[in-house]
Amino acid sequence: MIRYKIYKEKFVKIRGILFDLDGTLIDTIDLIIQAFEHSFAVCLNKKMPRAELVKYFGLPLRSAMENYVDKNQVETLCAVYREFNLKYHDELIKPFPGVKETLSVLQQRGIKMAVVTSKKVPMAKRGLQCMGLETYIEAVIGCDICQHHKPHPEPMEKALSALKLKAEECLCIGDSPFDLQSGQAAGCYGTAAVSYTSFDWQEMLDEGNPTYILKEMPDLIKIIDDLNNKH
Repeated sequence: MIRYKIYKEKFVKIRGILFDLDGTLIDTIDLIIQAFEHSFAVCLNKKMPRAELVKYFGLPLRSAMENYVDKNQVETLCAVYREFNLKYHDELIKPFPGVKETLSVLQQRGIKMAVVTSKKVPMAKRGLQCMGLETYIEAVIGCDICQHHKPHPEPMEKALSALKLKAEECLCIGDSPFDLQSGQAAGCYGTAAVSYTSFDWQEMLDEGNPTYILKEMPDLIKIIDDLNNKH
């Protein structure tokens, strides 16, 4: 089911989409959970509940780790996490149904697309290549090329600049409140939350305040077609 909550009366043609990566375009949940669990087990001999781990999905790794341990432990945890992630990345990531087909249709419609992620650019591009999505994405904005991170608007603003589009010409799609807050702060026409998020759904609605809800990624095609055919 798609939830519509248009908050701008002025019609603007949608020309671009700013996508989050993990949990939105690519199913990396198992990889991320196992990497976190491995890090805490190795470094702290501690098991973290899944609900505690998913709370900070969408933040850069260092920022997420700072919510669990003292700052003097963060670097060690991050190093162990990255080692696990690098080793098992290709094995554990999976596609989400309908994503590749949706990106193909959007590309055919002339929609420009960027990825805005809390990952570093090289690993983000690796994930896109593994899933065969790299040909649809014109720009990848990672935490390594931003001074500020989601929910700050800077990452989305960099993506808009790379696509040479105005914020009001774009939608922002994500699986965390941080994604949507960043898109809203950047002035995007609207935001959409994917319903297959690992976040608490009520939190997603309350803190993310999405304009639309995507039960599955192909729902996005109808939203854009409806918006672009209004007049």
